[in-house]
Amino acid sequence: MTAASSSPALRILDENPLKLGLFGMTVSGGITMTDVDGAFELSWESTLSLARQADAMGLDLLVPVARWRGYDGRLDPNGQSYETFTWAAGVAASTSRIVVTATAHAPALHPLVAAKQAATVDAISGGRFALNAVMGWFSPELDMFGIDTKDHDDRYRFGDEWMTVIDRLWAESEPFDHDGRAFQMKGAKSAPRPATRPLVLNAGASPAGIDFSARHADVNFATIMTVEQGRQLAESIHKVAEGHGRQVRVMTYGTVVIGDTEADAHRRYQEILDHGDVEAARNFMHFLGLNSSSFEAQIVAALEEHFVSSGGGFPIVGTAEQVADQLAAIHDTGIEGFMMGGVPYSGMLNRFDAEVMPLLKERGLRV
Repeated sequence: MTAASSSPALRILDENPLKLGLFGMTVSGGITMTDVDGAFELSWESTLSLARQADAMGLDLLVPVARWRGYDGRLDPNGQSYETFTWAAGVAASTSRIVVTATAHAPALHPLVAAKQAATVDAISGGRFALNAVMGWFSPELDMFGIDTKDHDDRYRFGDEWMTVIDRLWAESEPFDHDGRAFQMKGAKSAPRPATRPLVLNAGASPAGIDFSARHADVNFATIMTVEQGRQLAESIHKVAEGHGRQVRVMTYGTVVIGDTEADAHRRYQEILDHGDVEAARNFMHFLGLNSSSFEAQIVAALEEHFVSSGGGFPIVGTAEQVADQLAAIHDTGIEGFMMGGVPYSGMLNRFDAEVMPLLKERGLRV
């Protein structure tokens, strides 16, 4: 199998210095935890319409959230969700350029199944496919499968074996045996195989997670709280990847709010927060290990805001000029891409295309 650098998906991403896409259109609420007017309501019609809109705009990547249950609270954000491989197959068949991702929870999906599903969607998309490998952290979901939640570093040891098996299934034409810690396989093979290795994403930010991304991923889908923290994280990811002789692109995400004026944008953003489900946000934070007892009150409040507005991501709020400025500042840190959410998604995309995209092109960030 040829190297990932020749894959159609990676070529699409690398057409633009600043990669742009959509995040979270496979779950109720999208990446926000709010019932403000315009909050995302999941249906096939709504998610397909957004995918086609993003494709027509020339955006680069669609990344779904994979959830099996929601976060409870008043709204139970993400309580409704689509399975992401079947979603990706449908979206891939209905778009022409954009890279379509499936998100896989490694502990809940045998690598033989994941390799076959990935190869199928890769064929449907003509190579516009990416696999987002998630190590499994939301214990109420794993409990539903009857799977114990592993200690943090053990998740990545498991993931290393899981991804290694998948890579062999994608690359090798002859059956092979695998006798590992997690998997014992005899005569394993999967055909047809992808023409090139599919793009792989991972969101690891701990030392173990960054090392996993450096060895296996093409994109690290990083969570940032500040621009400076994003710079430090990007530098760390790039340094570890270089130590493995690889290149890993760093991307991040958040809700984008565009206003006629700065005050109008912040008013719209505050409405998202005012209608937010703080209890659900706290549940999300709890299962990520961000317990309130570990932080000062002001840090907890900031975290809750980020989770309500952006699923833990980095919200970008302002006029079109200010949104372009903030995206440029993020890009200057070494973070190459931003995956967007919006309230509503479609309305945000309309304004982004008309008002922000020309500014990004003027700055050489989009072609």
